Amino acid sequence: MTRARIADFLDPSSGSRNARLFRGIHYIVIGGGIVALALATVPWVMETYGLFVQVMQGATLMLCALEYVLHILVAPSVAPSKSASVAGAYWHWAASPLGIIDLLAVAPMAIVLASAAGTRAASAVGIFWLIKFARYSHGIAVLSRVIPSVGGWLFNVFKAFLIVLFGAATLAYIFEGEAQPEAFGSIPSALWWAVVTLTTTGYGDVTPTTVGGRILAGTVMICGIAVFALWAGILATGFAEETRRYNFLRTWDLVAKVPLFKTIGAGTIAEVARLLRPREVPAGAVIMRRGESGDCMYFIVSGEVEIRLEPNPVRLGAGDFFGEIALISDSPRTATAVADMDSQLLILDIADFRGLMARQPDLVKVIETEAVRRLGIFKGEAPKASL
Repeated sequence: MTRARIADFLDPSSGSRNARLFRGIHYIVIGGGIVALALATVPWVMETYGLFVQVMQGATLMLCALEYVLHILVAPSVAPSKSASVAGAYWHWAASPLGIIDLLAVAPMAIVLASAAGTRAASAVGIFWLIKFARYSHGIAVLSRVIPSVGGWLFNVFKAFLIVLFGAATLAYIFEGEAQPEAFGSIPSALWWAVVTLTTTGYGDVTPTTVGGRILAGTVMICGIAVFALWAGILATGFAEETRRYNFLRTWDLVAKVPLFKTIGAGTIAEVARLLRPREVPAGAVIMRRGESGDCMYFIVSGEVEIRLEPNPVRLGAGDFFGEIALISDSPRTATAVADMDSQLLILDIADFRGLMARQPDLVKVIETEAVRRLGIFKGEAPKASL
């Protein structure tokens, strides 16, 4: 296996089959190791299933070690500066935050498990396994980009939280200080009640007894709900924007690979990218069937699709498109399309296609010309594909 292929399935953003398979194995093994660390703290589990727990821990450690070695191996291929030396590329990855975390997930745990240092030490080192479990999570990656982008707004709300917190503690000290000196005898003492009330946790271990204290408690609860609603709203907006950006960039990259779109301007690509939806189909999957109503057309980014026509099937590859005839002629599908191999497609719905006809007539003209050629009425040629 070449370094490029290894680097591909180690890439968290890769959509290849090997990459998805590796991520699945990674989740299962690392997750099993984390569960094993938790079970190791239960005496009766260790007495009954101790060997199984140790095997799970050992398998997780081996995977972490293998992953670290593979990352070191492919470091020159993924180095940000291609002019750097091989040794420099190795060091750059090893000294990076991800490289350090990978190393800490292997070396300390190997020492702990080999020396039987105890479950507390293993649990402490197991924190790095938790970090590795989230490494290939797209949601965590999105979160790491969302928080810096909305960090200013989150901090402003946090300042409001602190103002309400210390204001509540001060007023609680004023209203309840004499009635309950052990709980509200000072502002620092009242802070515990303020934190519990503002977060609407309400342990009930400290409660106001005066009328002013109870009015204050109700007001603080409402303020707490408002503060956390603001935080949630800011994060939700950031997630939505980042998700739209990610989907748009992903679709843009796919659109740019289709030869039909390479000659159009960036503005048109941007418009088309907003209309197209990516779809991955496995080998042997039926994409559309003969006789179905035509509600979309397909562009092939990668892979191969067989159009099953009688007597001679047609094979289309990357850069081709199909399904357009049903949209243009408003007729049912006249052929069945099956993926010959794992393929990546872009889908254009009929409503978007008709809107595109009005806005981008030159682009649609190319599609219509190909449709006419396939129907065999362009210059008297025999039909190539009727879709």
